Amino acid sequence: MPSLPPPVWAELHHGGAWNDITGDVRVTTSPVTVTRGLSSESASEAEPTSCTCDLDSRDDRYAPRNPMSPLWGEIGRNTPFRWGYDVGSPWVAVPGTDGSGLTTPGGPQFAVGDLDLRLDISMDVWSGQQLAACYLSTNENRSWAVTVGGTRQLGLYWSPTGGILERQAQFSTAPFEAYNGQRAAVRITLDVDNGAGGYELRFYTGRTVDDDEWSLLGTPIVGQSTTGVHSGIADIELGMVSGLIGNRMAGKVHAFQLRNGINGTVVASMTTADATPGASSFTSGGRVWTVTGGASLSNRHVRMSGEVPAWPPTRDLSGNDNYVSIEPSGITRRMNAGNKPQDSALRRYIQAMGPVDCWPLTDGVDSKAGKSLLGGRDTTPSGSALYVPPTWAGGTLADWVEPVLAVKAGEISGVMAHTPRRALGDNWHVDLFMSGGGGNSTVVIQIWDTGAGTDAQNQVSIQLGLTGYLDRLSVSRLSEASDSSSQAFFGNYDGLGIWDDLPHHLRLSVTGTGRIWTVYIDGAQFASGSIDVTLRPPSRIQVGYGALSVSGESATDRSLGYLTYWMGDTVSAARIWTAYMGFQGERAGDRIKRLADEAGYPVSVAGEWEYQQRMGIQDQARLLELLNEASRTNFGYLLDARDRAEVIHRGGSTLWNQPPALVLDYSAGVVGAPFKPVDDDKLTENDVSVKRAYGSVPARQVLEEGDLSVQDPPDGVGRYDNSYTYSLATDRQADQVAGMRLHLGTYNGVRYTRLTLNLANPRVFAMIDEILRIDVGDKIRLTNLPADHGPDDVEVLVAGYTEEAGADAWTITVNCTPAEPWTTGIAGSAVFGRADTGGCRLTSAVTASATSVPVTTTAARRWADSATYPGDFPFEVRTGGEVMRVTACTGTGTAQTFTVVRAVNGVQKAHPAGQDIRLATPVYAAL
Repeated sequence: MPSLPPPVWAELHHGGAWNDITGDVRVTTSPVTVTRGLSSESASEAEPTSCTCDLDSRDDRYAPRNPMSPLWGEIGRNTPFRWGYDVGSPWVAVPGTDGSGLTTPGGPQFAVGDLDLRLDISMDVWSGQQLAACYLSTNENRSWAVTVGGTRQLGLYWSPTGGILERQAQFSTAPFEAYNGQRAAVRITLDVDNGAGGYELRFYTGRTVDDDEWSLLGTPIVGQSTTGVHSGIADIELGMVSGLIGNRMAGKVHAFQLRNGINGTVVASMTTADATPGASSFTSGGRVWTVTGGASLSNRHVRMSGEVPAWPPTRDLSGNDNYVSIEPSGITRRMNAGNKPQDSALRRYIQAMGPVDCWPLTDGVDSKAGKSLLGGRDTTPSGSALYVPPTWAGGTLADWVEPVLAVKAGEISGVMAHTPRRALGDNWHVDLFMSGGGGNSTVVIQIWDTGAGTDAQNQVSIQLGLTGYLDRLSVSRLSEASDSSSQAFFGNYDGLGIWDDLPHHLRLSVTGTGRIWTVYIDGAQFASGSIDVTLRPPSRIQVGYGALSVSGESATDRSLGYLTYWMGDTVSAARIWTAYMGFQGERAGDRIKRLADEAGYPVSVAGEWEYQQRMGIQDQARLLELLNEASRTNFGYLLDARDRAEVIHRGGSTLWNQPPALVLDYSAGVVGAPFKPVDDDKLTENDVSVKRAYGSVPARQVLEEGDLSVQDPPDGVGRYDNSYTYSLATDRQADQVAGMRLHLGTYNGVRYTRLTLNLANPRVFAMIDEILRIDVGDKIRLTNLPADHGPDDVEVLVAGYTEEAGADAWTITVNCTPAEPWTTGIAGSAVFGRADTGGCRLTSAVTASATSVPVTTTAARRWADSATYPGDFPFEVRTGGEVMRVTACTGTGTAQTFTVVRAVNGVQKAHPAGQDIRLATPVYAAL
């Protein structure tokens, strides 16, 4: 039963550990509130998670400026804080140590033919861990074991005989992309004899172990011979695999099923809802399950994890009371502090990858030298008396890269960079980035080694001449020593193709302990050869640019920047070229992870990689702006993790076709006040233009016909036009994004913008486990709504929420958006695998009691007839607000007749001829 105030707890992290401060939280006099996710249905991005909380400080302990405080020197700005409840059903908390997990004794009752395994778990990190097993390496009793690999692929080990030699291991062909701490169900089925002389292994993901619809992870794996699963005596272990070497699971175990046959009889099952917090064992599924090692049964929910930015003291006028009102926030608040844009993708990537040194040449207009990015020596002028100083901050490599130095037409100039001394034999590489027109000009990169042998004068260089007039690369070795040959010529290589106004990248690599040279142009190998001496790593790198006297032409302006020196096995030329191009084409989730990693923030991403949108050129902007840009392109959510100091992204692909996380029966009194659905035009968009950043003509999508079309009323609602700019890899994507925005903007239904759940209501508290699991992006289904809301169930997506826990209230108010637009077609699915016609109408009027309904298809393909496609029945259609179940259909032309069951949704009435009729639950093409 619920109680007020609810059973809250709170902790501060100091002294290297989490410390309980529950007794100081003034929940009885001031409620704790948490706001997370989007603040409204029209918000485009989440604000940092925020919390308000009063702490009792009558002994001045929460005063960082007080030397007498017991927390002196322990707390201050951005001290970690977390808060939550001890309530509801427990789970098995598994710490990732040997022998820690949940077990039940083994035996012959676990024998299976075809295998169907299901687990409901969450993991601190979704990679490189063992999950469950019936697997004993001694006495040849290996049956099966489930793992997740280091690259996030789900894996199954099994043996038909129990022996190690017959053991097989297969992993899903696609990784399971879940954010850290995310709870999910995973399923593995093994058809030991597929009827074609082999076996078939499938991996799935879902929400619960009892799901009817599962999402296939990757593609089925088909073996070349039949197999089997050993009937052994090993215990079933959850959260560990005693017989395998590897990392033990760190996370939570909620439920488990083992079935004999695919969708067959359950031979072992467990749900921790049958357990009691703190117990050492419990009975579930008719079996005793024992908690082992460091595992425990816990129901401690973390509802907010963040940082305390300030400790403002507050006291009453009498001076007898003293408390601190803190406002912890998620780490995205710190990400968003200040106004400094992020450096270019190229600069960030070079710095993150750790070169020996780099001279960006992005110094200001009054500079005399180029500063090292890593604290090395400045550049110095190079060349003859004819050289003139370059124009600092006057060059442009690309619009998304910082201004660099420029050499103007007709000038001869250059810079010299001095490198740190390194040992002989390492491979080394030099990068230079450039742009500008061609013509009668040349660029020279000259590399000076540290001196051969003991003779300081015997220095060797490689000279690269890039001549616009000849479009030629020249490679040679020069020597400073007077007693050496003056030059060793390695060759000319024509067809550079870099003398235009586009960005270009040049790399010189010397490998093979200084004996092989390779030149790369724009990430691809252009020329290579051998060197007749062993070059030591360079001590100086000289870059020159100038005009030639041939034909009397002058060089055009040229920009040079980011002279970078690497050693050893380093980032590839192709990868550095990708960084130069702003990582165009990068998947949205990959961009979010890379940006956060470069900045030192923990991040994880949910959503299958292949369905993540490809990003355009990464611009210069603040970190959180870039992360939100990627999330917006991916039609997902970016927000603070609820239970840890981490940023998570839930990709748009995870929103499609979800099972409901919570079902609310309005007639049961579980929806609290205020309950004010709206049916207005606030979010209407029926004419959408989307331009790709750095792209060409905007794409446009317009709804020309229908209730929410651009036609004037009553045929439509008139024109509601909007334009957007997105970071996209291709112009074709702009058309797809415009279509998606049009789809979302023409949802024709009532919007339920806020739902309030009063957890002090016993009927609501009975659903506490489901309610506290709900997260941003999950689906809620509303049933048995008042008649004036319409006859159908309504589904919404959680966009954000505000939570309040105090002496007088315990509520969660959810901000919602419509979920129906996120229903997509899936080939072969019994639920989502049916396509609608392009248009269909009632051929003639239908009475309120008729069970024979004549229809005529007016566009695209007709309905499937039951004689030819008996397996496609039944299905449901809607006309005039009534849902009918079609049990049969006759006719193979556009005119057909349905046999129906009436009033499936409680509506039963007569319908006129010509009325539209379509699938009751339409599906849409996913983005």
